[in-house]
Amino acid sequence: MAELLKNVDLEYLLDRYPSEKEVNWGDELSLGEQQRLGMARLFYHKPKFAILDECTSAVTTDMEERFCAKVRAMGTSCITISHRPALVAFHDVVLSLDGEGGWSVQYKRADSPALTDSEFSKKRSSETERQSDAMTVQRAFSSTKKDSAFSASRSQFYSSGLIAASPTEGDASSLPLFPQLESVPRILPLRVASMFKILVPTVLDKQGAQLLAVAILVLSRTWISDRIASLNGTTVKYVLEQDKAAFIKLIGISVLQSAASSFVAPSLRHLTSLLALGWRIRLTKHLLKNYLRNNAYYKVFQMSRTNVDADQRLTQDLEKLSSDLSGLVTGMVKPTVDILWFTWRMKLLTGRRGVAILYAYMLLGLGFLRSVTPDFGDLASREQQLEGTFRYMHERLRTHAESVAFFGGGTREKEMIESRYRELFNHSMLLLKKKWLFGIIDDFITKQLPHNVTWGLSLMYAMEHKGDRASTSTQGELAHALRFLASVVSQSFLAFGDILELNRKFVELSGGINRIFELEELLDAAQHGQHHDDSSIRSITEAHKDEIISFSSVDIITPTQKLLARQLNCDIVPGKSLLVTGPNGSGKSSIFRVLRGLWPVVNGRLIKPQHIDSESRCRIFYVPQRSYTCLGTLRDQIIYPLSCEEAEKRALSLTTEGHESVGGTNILDAHLKTILENVKLLYLLEREGGWDTSQNWEDILSLGEQQRLGMARLFFHKPQFAILDECTNATSVDVEEHLYKLANDSGITVITSSQRPALIPFHSVELRLIDGEGKWELRTIEQ
Repeated sequence: MAELLKNVDLEYLLDRYPSEKEVNWGDELSLGEQQRLGMARLFYHKPKFAILDECTSAVTTDMEERFCAKVRAMGTSCITISHRPALVAFHDVVLSLDGEGGWSVQYKRADSPALTDSEFSKKRSSETERQSDAMTVQRAFSSTKKDSAFSASRSQFYSSGLIAASPTEGDASSLPLFPQLESVPRILPLRVASMFKILVPTVLDKQGAQLLAVAILVLSRTWISDRIASLNGTTVKYVLEQDKAAFIKLIGISVLQSAASSFVAPSLRHLTSLLALGWRIRLTKHLLKNYLRNNAYYKVFQMSRTNVDADQRLTQDLEKLSSDLSGLVTGMVKPTVDILWFTWRMKLLTGRRGVAILYAYMLLGLGFLRSVTPDFGDLASREQQLEGTFRYMHERLRTHAESVAFFGGGTREKEMIESRYRELFNHSMLLLKKKWLFGIIDDFITKQLPHNVTWGLSLMYAMEHKGDRASTSTQGELAHALRFLASVVSQSFLAFGDILELNRKFVELSGGINRIFELEELLDAAQHGQHHDDSSIRSITEAHKDEIISFSSVDIITPTQKLLARQLNCDIVPGKSLLVTGPNGSGKSSIFRVLRGLWPVVNGRLIKPQHIDSESRCRIFYVPQRSYTCLGTLRDQIIYPLSCEEAEKRALSLTTEGHESVGGTNILDAHLKTILENVKLLYLLEREGGWDTSQNWEDILSLGEQQRLGMARLFFHKPQFAILDECTNATSVDVEEHLYKLANDSGITVITSSQRPALIPFHSVELRLIDGEGKWELRTIEQ
């Protein structure tokens, strides 16, 4: 394994983490490092045939050459998808597709390194813009010689002059620490108080009125229960006395009380559900307000010391917490009211001695159960965390389904998913076992033993009752009293059991409250810039009114405290585009993260243009390697992150007054159509069914189409500065050249990260990251 990593210059990964540590390498590695890791995987398996789907688009030409040479030496036949003409030297046949059914094949002659047209072609239709893209690549392949495959580049006609370089290495220990997002955890009572400020800010709002209604219904249910208990005893009395008239009247009262009870119970459940829904809405709005503002979602995932499963907490955990809280309301009010009510009834029937016996039993039972209750809060919190991890494994499989299918990795994925499921299953079994054992003790203390107490209190009442036991009237009164006493004691013990259940629920609920408010505290820290060891930050980030980007002695440091560029000094002015080069993992994308404000400037000074509102021209716009495709229509993909209304206002502001009579949507669509035509994606309108078609665009579009769509988004926004992070490496050379010319003609100053020498002519300055260890050079590019 070490030798394989060495072959692709990734041996430094062996020292990054312990070998047994499980890491999410997709987030840890740059795209170029991921591609080189894919090469190592190919060298390990040594297949007879290898399908290489643009797998070297983000690596240097030197690494690409070494890779292809080793694959040929290994005896593997490659079927390669690529837009890079240099790869023709390592292939014997070229299949060119035009995207409209036409295709052609070229073979390499035995006496010539160049490829020539073969006689195999089919369905050759008229040459369109889409065909010209493929044909340009074909012509480039046909004219490329094997000996010059990696040397023929437009960049060889350009020279560079050194204007700045990194200072000599200093003491790494003197570097400031990358500020990790860190919140100050609050104790549970403070979290509960903060939660109720969100749930019920005033007693006069909707949730306050619902709480009042719940309290009234609980009181009504207790009163109805008392009346039904009294009726049970009265019924026995009238049966013994054989009083038919009174019995019939009692039946009528019982029917009315049953109807009232039938109304109260469902209404209480309905109000409880409304409370849960309302509270979930309030908590969700409160959390999302900070979660989706100032890039807090990014900071929580990338700059926090703890692994925060925010998606799980914002969905399932929040729903469960709201539901449990609403159930807790009735669980708190009902047993309190019941105990007070039935204690008063007990005192009337048995005096203080009976109440003392009842409370002595309750307190002893409560204390014993409290001492043997497991920590259900931590257990429930751990279960929710494992549920989130198990769900993430399935979401990850869905996201990478095609890659897994290409590798035939179903068995391996099954093992990983089952390992997470076993963790969840074992923990759930442990929790169920603890609940079962505790349930046995709880049932014995709260439901079975109380019968003996009831009998003892009944005997005490009967012995102290005075009257003629032979009298039917006395027997009826005694039967009524004993039946009523049994119901009162039973209801008291039910209330006692509810209190014990309430304690267990609150312990479980505390785990959910802690999970939600750990996230809330992290989001609050992200909004207020609270980081661990803030004293180490010696930086200034300024918004400047002038159109300039300036790095002044800025240290580029990763969250893992790796120095990528020491005291970077670089000025970017309009019209002077910057090309950022360097090996994979050297920090090219990290510079962009600092520039965009995703990472803080831990040392030095960064000046960049002021932010402009959405209706004006934005100053800085970012286009990644794989353009983000949002949920929505084809129109939404280009205007993102603006809404359709904002985009229409911007389109109207770009038109003359003579066109303002036309609908805003028509003007916007006409403008977007011109942009699609410029990036050679106009065919998407017809292929996908128009502007208003909604698709899963990430699956429908190829990587090259996604990158051109990202450039279309750039031309719509027309920023003053564009950050292009290897965003054209899946397009052909002529398309790439065309897109950069469009950017220059539009007055966009580009800051490009790329491994492709062909982009050199479109830039004025090159920032070269040498080794990913802090060294850099700044050079002018001269023709």
